[in-house]
Amino acid sequence: MPIKAIFNEDHEAVLREYDERPLQPNEVRIQTEYASGKHGTTLHMMDGRNRQGQRWDEENRLYIPTDEPDPDPVPDSLVGTSGVGVIIEAGADVRDWRVGDRVFGFMDISETNVITVDRPDDFIWPGFAEPSPWLIWELGDLDPLDALCFEPAYVAVNSVRESNVRFGDAVAVVGLGAIGLLTIKVAALAGADVLFAVDPIAKRRKLAQDYGAHHVIDPFACDAALEIKEMTDGGVDVAIEISGNYAALDTAIRAARFGGTVCQAGAIAGNAAELWLGREFLTNSLRMIVPRGNGAMEFAPSDYPLWDQYRVFDTIVSMMKQDKLTVPGLIDPLVSIEDFPETFELIKHNPSEVVKYGVRF
Repeated sequence: MPIKAIFNEDHEAVLREYDERPLQPNEVRIQTEYASGKHGTTLHMMDGRNRQGQRWDEENRLYIPTDEPDPDPVPDSLVGTSGVGVIIEAGADVRDWRVGDRVFGFMDISETNVITVDRPDDFIWPGFAEPSPWLIWELGDLDPLDALCFEPAYVAVNSVRESNVRFGDAVAVVGLGAIGLLTIKVAALAGADVLFAVDPIAKRRKLAQDYGAHHVIDPFACDAALEIKEMTDGGVDVAIEISGNYAALDTAIRAARFGGTVCQAGAIAGNAAELWLGREFLTNSLRMIVPRGNGAMEFAPSDYPLWDQYRVFDTIVSMMKQDKLTVPGLIDPLVSIEDFPETFELIKHNPSEVVKYGVRF
């Protein structure tokens, strides 16, 4: 029987056998070659502090107190977000894809993936519907490891576009996980004149330089915001926090120039005990945004209908295939499916050893 990765009730990554189900007429079955998933967002969900004693009121879009037990925030059915593979079976109504096509798109960390090939009129984020309308694209000459990065690139592209980064701007990206590093690449492509990358991990700072950062800063070695202010005319036009850390958000706020924009793109957990919004944030009249399509991915970008989620993803794929949005070295480490549980423990306990994991089958 084929195997897939799941998270058990203790939020440990384990492998489980599963049964193949028959295809619906508009589905294809893919033999997975490579797959990947999220780090920070998954750990943020596992942390669960933002939801302790609270429930989400969908009608009012508000967390309210509750005595109900906290539901497990991490479904055991979905570990991966992206994958590459070969179509091995196609449903009777599938016309645009054939057995033998090599494709990439939204996939789980599973030996096979079943994909609904029709795009619904209203975008539904993969995993939130059954069956999931996951998107796939032809791989062609695209490096499979670059292809695995299309899903986190969505957050990077949204963060840059929604922050209104313009040609010639000074930009700082604080936090260089996979999404932060992709944000460096996207901001460079957008024409940032001066691009700062802030992270304590040397390996990630080196990748940021490779992807277009002009200056890299270790926030544990100096006051990163002060360094940025001293190297610019009063700070950056846009500071993007993408690590999900309150200290990083504080750095982003302090690095922005008067009237600048702070983009809070990282998923933050817990209470902001040391975030002083009455200091630089207030005095420098800053604008703070949370990008549409990042925290609530069922919503289209703010410039909809000119742009919707489909257009963002299709543009990412196009830029990748033009060799513009490529990130060599971002998938590190690349492990076998059998070694994935050990790798996820490494992510939890020694994250500096992992940039973005990839799984090969």
